[in-house]
Amino acid sequence: MHAAKVEYHNALRYSSDRLAQILTHCFENYIVPFAMEGSNFASRFHAEDLSLNDSLVVTYHQQPVALALIARRGHHSRIAALSIRPEMRGQGLGKALMARLIADARARGDRQLSLEVIDGNHAALALYQQAGLTVSGSLRGFHAPLDAVPPPQPLQEIDPLVLSRRLIADNIGPLPWLIAPETLYKLPGESRAFTLNQQAFALVVPGAKQCALRMIYVPLALRGMGHARELLLALQSRCAPLPLMANVYVPQCAAGFFTRIGWREESLRQCEMTLSLSMY
Repeated sequence: MHAAKVEYHNALRYSSDRLAQILTHCFENYIVPFAMEGSNFASRFHAEDLSLNDSLVVTYHQQPVALALIARRGHHSRIAALSIRPEMRGQGLGKALMARLIADARARGDRQLSLEVIDGNHAALALYQQAGLTVSGSLRGFHAPLDAVPPPQPLQEIDPLVLSRRLIADNIGPLPWLIAPETLYKLPGESRAFTLNQQAFALVVPGAKQCALRMIYVPLALRGMGHARELLLALQSRCAPLPLMANVYVPQCAAGFFTRIGWREESLRQCEMTLSLSMY
C-alpha cells in the first residue's frame, strides 16, 4: 500500500445511503455477515450519537476502502464501527487509521476512547491493543427459554424517555454505550418501555422474527425479590409467539442473573475496550 495514495475524508460529505454502502462493502468477509441499508444506517446511528463531522471515509486510488464511524457524548468518543476492505487488511491501513482516530480524539479534548469488538476476532483485537486500548469488559447475549409461561401479571406501558430519565436520576453507573439511557429513548423501530408496578422496568424492540430486550432495571432497594423475573415472564407472554432475546449487550455483571433464571447464552460475545486520554 502506498501511503501517498491514501486519503481521509470527512464523512459529513456523504449521504446515509452512501455510507451504508461503504460500510457494507468494507465489511465483506467479516467474521459475521453484515449488510445495512441507508434508512437503517440513519436511524441506528442516530441513537448512538454518531458524529459525521468526526467520522472518516478512507479512499485508496479514490475508491473507498475503509470507514470509521465515531459517536460522541461529552468527552467520551466511541468507535461505533471500523471496517476495512479485505484486500487492504494486513497492510498497515488499520494501524494508520487508529493512530489518526486517537490523534483526532486528543485534539478534540476527549478523555476516553472506547469500542466493542467480537471476542475471537484476533486480528482486530491485536490492532486495538497495539493502538493502546485494553479490554475493560465482556458483553454477552441470551435467549429466553421457549417453555410455556404462566399467566402474566399486567404490565404498564411507559414512554421510553421516562425510563431513560429514571435510569439517569437513579445514577445506576456506567453502562455499555448501546444500553445507556442516552441511547434507549432514541432507538429505531417501535421500541416500547414497560414497568411492573414501578418495581421493575424494561425496554424491548419488537422485530419480524424476535423481540429484543434492550434494558431491564430494578431499583436497588427492590432487588432480590423476584421482580425482574416476573417482568421477563410477562414480557415473554406479551411478545409471544416471537421469542424474547437479549442481544450481545449484556454486561458481565448481569450475565449471572440470566443464567440463574434459565436463559440460554449465545455463543457470540463482545469485548469492551477503552483507552484513557486524560493523561495526555
